[in-house]
Parts: sequence; C-alpha cells; structure tokens
Amino acid sequence: MKEAVYERPGNSDVIRIRETDEPKASEGEVIVNAEFGSVNHVDIWGRMDYPWHRFPRRFGSDLSGTIYDAGSSEELRKGDRVLLYPIKFCGNCEMCLSGNENSCIARALYGDHVPGFFAQQINVPERNVIKLPENVSLETAAALPVAYTTAWHGLVKRAGLKPGMNVLVLGGSGGAGVAALQISRAFGARVITTTSSQWKAERLHKLGAEAVFQINQDLPENIIKACGGADIVFDTLGSLTVPLGIKSLKKGGKLISIAMTTGSELNFNLRDIYSNNLDLIGAYLGTRGDLFDLVRAVSSGSIKPVIDSLFPFEEVARAQEKMEQRTHFGKILLKF
Repeated sequence: MKEAVYERPGNSDVIRIRETDEPKASEGEVIVNAEFGSVNHVDIWGRMDYPWHRFPRRFGSDLSGTIYDAGSSEELRKGDRVLLYPIKFCGNCEMCLSGNENSCIARALYGDHVPGFFAQQINVPERNVIKLPENVSLETAAALPVAYTTAWHGLVKRAGLKPGMNVLVLGGSGGAGVAALQISRAFGARVITTTSSQWKAERLHKLGAEAVFQINQDLPENIIKACGGADIVFDTLGSLTVPLGIKSLKKGGKLISIAMTTGSELNFNLRDIYSNNLDLIGAYLGTRGDLFDLVRAVSSGSIKPVIDSLFPFEEVARAQEKMEQRTHFGKILLKF
C-alpha cells in the first residue's frame, strides 16, 4: 500500500510516496479504500517546522472513498460510499457532547496534528465517517471537508447568514473563498469579493459575485460605495486583509477569520471594533453537523463545489505547487 508523507520540513520536494503496511482497524474503527482527496493550504503549512509537527508524517485532511472493512459497525457495510470528517475528537468533553467537535479539548486535525488521510487505505473511527447519498459523487464530496465546511461553519452557524445580507469575501478564488461565495448565494445573500486576476474575476462574476475588486487601501471605500458596507466579511487571507475587512463592515457587522496565509500578526485600532459594535469570529473548520448539512445541500442541488483540476495521487507534489502558484480556481483534487 502507498502513502504520501513529508520526510522533513521544506518545500514540495520533501514529499515522498512510499510503501507501508496495510492498516488494521481497532475497536470502533473502520477501514476505507481511498478514492479522492483534495489539497488545502493546511497541507502546505504542514510542511513547516512547527513544534507540533513530527517528521516523517503522512498528510492530507480531505478524503472520500468506500468501506473496505466495516468492523463491528451496525450502520456501515463493505462498499458503502463515504466521506471522512477531518478532525479527531474525544467525544466525551463538553464541547463534543454539545456538537462542537471542532472545539474539542483534545482536538487534532488529521494531516497536521496527527497522521493524515493520504494513503490508499486508511483506518478511522466510525464516528468520523459520513455515508453519502447516491446522488453525491465521491469526487464532489472530497472537496467539502476543510474548505466548504469552514465556510459553512463561519457563515451559517457563527455569523447567522440570512437572505439579503451583504457578504464580502476576501480572497475569493481559492477553495474556501469560492465556497463562501456559493454558500452565501445559496442563502440569498449579496456577494462582493476580491481577486488579483481578471480571468478569476470573470469566473467569480459567473458564480454570482455582484462586484469584484482588487485588494488595496481603497477597498473599504469601494465596498461602502457598492453596497453601503458589509454585514459579514469572510477573510481567507490573514493579516494583510483583516484591517481592510474591519473598515468595510457596517455597524454591528461580523468579520470571520479562517486563515493566516498572508501572516498572523495584526495591527489595527480597537476603537473601530467597540465603537461600531463589531464581532470578530474565528472559525476553525466546522462540526460534523456542518459537514452533514453541506452534504445535504449538495444532494439537494443548492451547492455544487467548483473543481479546478484533478491530479493522480502520486503527483500530489505538483498539485501543491499549483496551489502555491495561485493558478487555481476552486478545489484541486487527487485521484487514488
């Protein structure tokens, strides 16, 4: 059996596809044959020399496949088509029992804090497995767990997305940005977004964005002119754009931060927060319930994930390089 690992910290040249033993299921686990995965920025951050990273380490957080061994499960059968929830959680703490597994006291992201999903076979707890409806393909499902679930959790569960709201998506052409646009439009919100490329701007317009701007110091003024200010800002980029997002909000607005691609250190005036009654929301992926809701939304046809490209699993290094070069629009998938 093959798996994808980072041998050490570094660039994409530290990725190796290597042979390993087939997994064995422990009590409460099932074994899944991998079919499709997708690439996320967290995979690239997983190559960094953070204190919690151990090398060599299998990576990958998004995976769909079929049940190979259902173990003692009463719900799953061999051959069932499934999607994996990418957070390892205890199931017993206050957060887990209230359905907030992404805030579990023992939370760990597969592929980052613990070995990930990018192997031809994987053993996982049954509670991390979601059975797919017949009309949701394995390819489509693989796009959902990190990017789309994060967008759903931030917008729907945390910010209370409603019809008629103005939503500003900062960094609109990546996986999470496109997901935020699609989810917002599905809920009847008005969407304004940003990108640095004309061809990406055209794609964003086709998906329903009413306006697309470049990111610069004039952005807040442009947002105010376009819609009177944003009810929600969904930021996918980090320290470069959060201060601009804050200035783009209406009084009582909400800013959702999901990433630190452009940096993690912020410098802004707290007066802008308290004097305008703004909410700053951090969204770390989503819950199992969020992922279930997303699968239902895809099944109903209200959301159709945007797939940029498909690479063989063995070419995951090239797939990550494409993401780093920012030449993609939507999700980059892997075929096992």
